[in-house]
This record gives sequence, C-alpha cells and structure tokens, in this order.
Amino acid sequence: MAGPLRQRIAHLSDVHVLEGRSNQSEYSLSTRVVSFHRRLDGEARALKMKHALDSAKRARADHIVISGDLTELGTSKQFERFAEVLHDAAVAPESVTLVPGNHDAYDSYDGWKRAMAGPLRAYAGSSAGEPGLVLDRGGFAILPIDACRHQSIARSGGELTNDAADALERRTSDPSLRKKATIVVLHHPPFGNAKNPWHFIDGLRGHARLLHLLEKHPNLHLLHGHRHRMVDRIVLGSKKNRVFGASATVDDAPGRPRVRLYEVCNDTLESVGLAA
Repeated sequence: MAGPLRQRIAHLSDVHVLEGRSNQSEYSLSTRVVSFHRRLDGEARALKMKHALDSAKRARADHIVISGDLTELGTSKQFERFAEVLHDAAVAPESVTLVPGNHDAYDSYDGWKRAMAGPLRAYAGSSAGEPGLVLDRGGFAILPIDACRHQSIARSGGELTNDAADALERRTSDPSLRKKATIVVLHHPPFGNAKNPWHFIDGLRGHARLLHLLEKHPNLHLLHGHRHRMVDRIVLGSKKNRVFGASATVDDAPGRPRVRLYEVCNDTLESVGLAA
C-alpha cells in the first residue's frame, strides 16, 4: 500500500532586490541608508535570487514561498526587476506565494497593491492581497498575509490589522481545513513584547491574536522572514516546531543559496533541511 502523499515547500526570504545602477553613488539616500551594511550591487542581488529559485526547482518543490522584503524600498523599478527574475525562473505562478515585508512599503503606501496589479499580476492569485485568501494546494493550504505598513525607514515593524486577523480567524475555523496542514505566510514573526520599545519599532502589531490562533489550531503553521536567520519555534501547548523563519537571500554567499525545505504529510509541516 502506498504511503501518505508528501508535498515539498521551498522557502526563501529577504531578497532586497535593487534596480540596476552603474555605481553605488547613483542610488538614493534612502537606499544607501537602509543598505548601509550591504554592497549596493543590483546585479549581484538579482543573481542570488536566481540561484535560490534554481535551487528550489532542483529540489522539486511543489510550492515556493518568498516571505517578504522582496525589494529594498518598494519602488516601481525594484518590483519590476524582482518580477523579471521571477519570470525568468519559469516557475508556474500558481506555485509561488509572495508576501510583502516592511521594506516593500517604504516608498509608498500602495506600492504592493500596484505591484500586484502590474509586474507581479501573474502571481496575485496565490499571493497576499485582500484579507482571507486561502490557496488550496491539495495536501496543504496557504494563507498569505499582507502585514506591512507605510512608514519611515527608521522603523521596521509590521501590523496584523483587525480585518486581517478577523479573516484569518474565520479561515482557520473552517472545518475543511482542520484535517490538512494550514500555513500562514507573512514577513514578521508572531512573537514579541508590546511593552518593549524595540517591539514598537521592529515588531508585529497584533501578534498576540496570531499567536493565539497558532495555539488554538494544532494543524496551523507559520512561515516568516525578517530575522535574516533560520528560526524554529515551538508554539505553547505543542511538542513540535510550527513556526519557521528563513535566512536572507541577500546575505547568501555567491553561488551558495540557502533555501529551506519542508515536507507536508497529513496535517503536519516538517523542516527537512536546505536545498542542494
């Protein structure tokens, strides 16, 4: 008898794509400030993204998740460049889920919406948009969340709005999702302390509601970025890791992508290491 169906998810994050420039001095002051500790090399960053996507394809991932900070500032040209690299990877759009991060909203309040209607429109049906989207992939379901907000480059937080939290609560209570792995994807992790000043600058507003849903539903998992390192966390009341963070693609060594892989079996998402 054949065993249970196992599906594979590839997870990368924090690509921080730049538009092309001939030298670093041509980038805006805002770009230079937020990239002060990284080289401003648009082609090198695009190549890192390409290598990560190639790695995911070689791993035969059934689905690819990119959990935010797709661009450095969220400008139209940066979203266009990101879309070019993603399109050239020749991955079926319905097999890719994108969510925005805080960097994707620095340039304007509606940059993500315009990107979804413009250069990234092929991926809009499987990516974060209006609250409540459920992407059913057979053995698992993905709930992508737009938790970014337009703010100064001096801040890096996110926000799970009441509308988004209400929609998420309705979806996670749907009986049709109770017997399959359900995966929330957003940029910020769901942990923090609202009384900590740093949480006000860098944390996720509304994180407590998200954490409550994770505690309430044992088949609910979460993929995030933002920390620029791999994260495995156990949710209160659970004995297994259900919150996973990816490292930053922008920080990958040339030609050495770090793409997390997970396998879904029944109602469980398990980390299985990095793609080759």
